[in-house]
Amino acid sequence: MLKPILSASAIALLAATPALSQEISTSADDTARLPVIYVAGLRPVDIDAVTSTVSVLDAEQLGIRDTPYVADQLRAVPGVTISRSGSVGSLTQVRMRGAEANHTLVLLDGVEFSDPVNGETDFGLLSGLDLGRVEVLSGEQSSLYGSDAIGGVIALYTSETPGLRAAIEGGSFGTVRGSAGYNTSSDNARFGVAVSGFTTDGVDSAGLDGEKDGSDSASGLVQAAFDLDPNWTFSGLASYRESTAQTDPDTDFDGFLNNGDRETESEQMIFGGALSGTTGPVDHVFRANFNRVERTNYADGQYTDETVGERSKVSWSPSITLDTDAAIHTFSAIVDYENEDYTRASNNTAFGDPNQSKQFETLGAAVEYRLDLANLQIDLSARHDENDGQFEDATTWRAGAGYSFDFGGHLRASAGEGVKNPTFTELFGFYPGSFIGNPDLNPEKSMSWEVGYDQTIGNFAGSITYFHADLEDEIYTAYTATFASTPANRAADSERSGVEVAARWDVTEGFVLNGQVTQLDSQSNDGTDEIRVPDMTASLAASWVPTGTDMRFGAALDYVGEQDDFNFGTFPSTRETLDAYVLASLTAEFPVTDRLAITLRGENLFDEEVTDVFGYHGTGAGAFIGLKLR
Repeated sequence: MLKPILSASAIALLAATPALSQEISTSADDTARLPVIYVAGLRPVDIDAVTSTVSVLDAEQLGIRDTPYVADQLRAVPGVTISRSGSVGSLTQVRMRGAEANHTLVLLDGVEFSDPVNGETDFGLLSGLDLGRVEVLSGEQSSLYGSDAIGGVIALYTSETPGLRAAIEGGSFGTVRGSAGYNTSSDNARFGVAVSGFTTDGVDSAGLDGEKDGSDSASGLVQAAFDLDPNWTFSGLASYRESTAQTDPDTDFDGFLNNGDRETESEQMIFGGALSGTTGPVDHVFRANFNRVERTNYADGQYTDETVGERSKVSWSPSITLDTDAAIHTFSAIVDYENEDYTRASNNTAFGDPNQSKQFETLGAAVEYRLDLANLQIDLSARHDENDGQFEDATTWRAGAGYSFDFGGHLRASAGEGVKNPTFTELFGFYPGSFIGNPDLNPEKSMSWEVGYDQTIGNFAGSITYFHADLEDEIYTAYTATFASTPANRAADSERSGVEVAARWDVTEGFVLNGQVTQLDSQSNDGTDEIRVPDMTASLAASWVPTGTDMRFGAALDYVGEQDDFNFGTFPSTRETLDAYVLASLTAEFPVTDRLAITLRGENLFDEEVTDVFGYHGTGAGAFIGLKLR
């Protein structure tokens, strides 16, 4: 599938003509939606009325790093940390505010993206998306989204820019990527299609200068929306992606990787549809989604195991707004039904029977109330989930308040309770084959609160937030002398707290600075630091469009502080401290015609040795050149 995508990208670039650029205007900007936040409630919320911490990466900010990897774009967001197991395209985890990777809910155009089997999103799969906007909602959000949202929610929105667009790029590590897309609309219909492909030879994950561990991926997406009448609209989405990622194993169990042939093939299909409209004063949204993820693992060219997870979900959400002279009241609700099917097959039976097939069902209902009293904003939400006997039923809540000052300040505070059900892998094993599931696990529960302040002064905007969370029944992995492992609940609460600072300064009309600093303290019940959670992260990014030109330049510095990880080559396992590092990147666009530009991109320009997971070695400095149809 990769070669047709790269060919399509090249054809789209060659097909660009002045006539096309005149027929379809490209002046529409995805950032036009910025004053409204979609992920913060059951209905869109004005950014000044949001009482939780929300970060938005618009098209301009995404263009600074101009990377195809969503995880690297998220380095600009306070409280977000990245753990990549070796080369790009390999298993990549995202943690928010010190929570685990499976505590973050990821949505792609409103459809849940995570793997139903392990409960988390492998951001190694998320490459080449033509994104126009990213919204990140921090803190417990189970009162709206149920399980999986203890750390927060990341909402990805594909580009809505009209017209034809394409890009092709090649460079270091034998890397080639291409993408092409087209969006169009009429008075009562909208349509979009996009394809992307990526391949890289990678680097030796073991750091032994042996065989390189590469990856490749290909994806396609189709979207459409139709106005059925003035009051009702139907929209749909279909997406398919496949990837292959190579890595190295620890064959002698000394905690360090050895050169070997390990490969994972992944395939994902997503379908979603929504019907929205009004009956009298009530606004309705009906949704139906389907997500299927299949992973197959190979060792030395031989099949070892396979997992298949499927998630089906239907929901109905009504809402009504009462606008009086004194205040605006918004009452919203949602009822949803979710079914998850899991299947695992393997020929490795050394530690038990890995061949499992299970099904979970959840019926949930939530209510939300929002009050806007001029300068004062209040929101309350609560949710109840019935888990069909597999887990305890759960009731979660969240409350927030904000006050907007006339001098551009906004004070906000919120508190809430979240829940995370154990994953299929945690309950029933077996990946790797020595990981034995524990069907008696309790769901994790978290109670958090935060207080923050936002200030806008002219062309400068900044925010500061303090947060604290207590996690009950945290699920961790216990290891034995036989190299088998099993999950268990911790006996006491784990704590997470920190300070997040973010700022943006429009220095001139074409020169913008963005930055963030996060100090994070994440400890388990015994007082030790949680693994793979840096004590500090920071970023500084600049974008520059010289006056009177179509040239664009971007530069970013991303700092990741020291973090702990386990060396499992010893028994009991020992802690290792991973060094801090700074990633430097530069991007540039030079126009050739009105629509065609040459692109330059540099990654890890200081050639830092990047290790996010003990034993895995990341890529060094890289340079890439390409063409873009804008």
